[in-house]
Amino acid sequence: MRTNLLLAVAAFTLVACGGGETGGTSSAPAADALCSAPTDTTAVVKEAGGYSVSQLEWDAELLTIPKRARTRYENDKGKEDISDRVLLNKALFAEASTRGLLDDPQVRMSARLAAEEAYVQALLSSVEDNAASDEAVQAYYDENKDKYSRPMARARHILVKEKALADDLYKQIEGGADFGALAKEHSTDRGSKGRGGELPWATRERWVPEFADAAFGLEPDQVSEPIKSKFGYHIIQVLEKRDMQPLDEVRPGIERVLTRNAVRDFRDGVKDDLGLQARSGPRDGARGDKIITPAGKAPEGKDLEAKDKTE
Repeated sequence: MRTNLLLAVAAFTLVACGGGETGGTSSAPAADALCSAPTDTTAVVKEAGGYSVSQLEWDAELLTIPKRARTRYENDKGKEDISDRVLLNKALFAEASTRGLLDDPQVRMSARLAAEEAYVQALLSSVEDNAASDEAVQAYYDENKDKYSRPMARARHILVKEKALADDLYKQIEGGADFGALAKEHSTDRGSKGRGGELPWATRERWVPEFADAAFGLEPDQVSEPIKSKFGYHIIQVLEKRDMQPLDEVRPGIERVLTRNAVRDFRDGVKDDLGLQARSGPRDGARGDKIITPAGKAPEGKDLEAKDKTE
């Protein structure tokens, strides 16, 4: 919201900040570059009330939206919303001009400062983009593998109350019966039975000791004999095991660390040049904190994947 307001105010700069006014220590050429609209020969994407939106204006408005939220504007409705926002800003700007706000010194200076901040945000975005390259992400992952050392297993199970039924189901599986189909039919674990008994990736701590000992003692595709816990009798099949969280899974967290550190270091460098106090404290990730990702979170739900059901 704050960025959008800044950019709305920045619209005043086309007239309000004055092409020849430098203000502060800015040079005249810099002021001209700041206050002059670029040559725009792009196609018109929408018109209304005597106003129009060009493709260049549409693209510029999209930049005011955080990167993580831009995908929601890729459909027709989203594109229409962006166009409508530009049209509304143009109409509001015209009204501001009619009311004489473009001659108000404070408004003119506010518009100039907002325009400068728009350029600053573009600068910091370029710093972020360079910091989170594929090479940088891979290097961070390789240098911090201890952070992602996390023995985990992915399993499926059938939970029943009676040992006789568990023994019978185990024999059926040994004879070639479909594990998932039996789980859907017989398992009392409501959270996983609809998925054929499948549980998400989990660390040993997420399961009760009996379940964890059995699961981590199996090789992929192996099936355990019925195991008793306080919930009943489990037949467990391990689907996959791993010792490390894969890069693709932790990439978003690494990218956040790299971009935050890069912007912080860049800003602190400029502050140092100005003799201003830089931000104190360690950089993100400097204390060896794990970057938590969806696969590293405590699972939720009412079945065996949830801690309150496995302890």
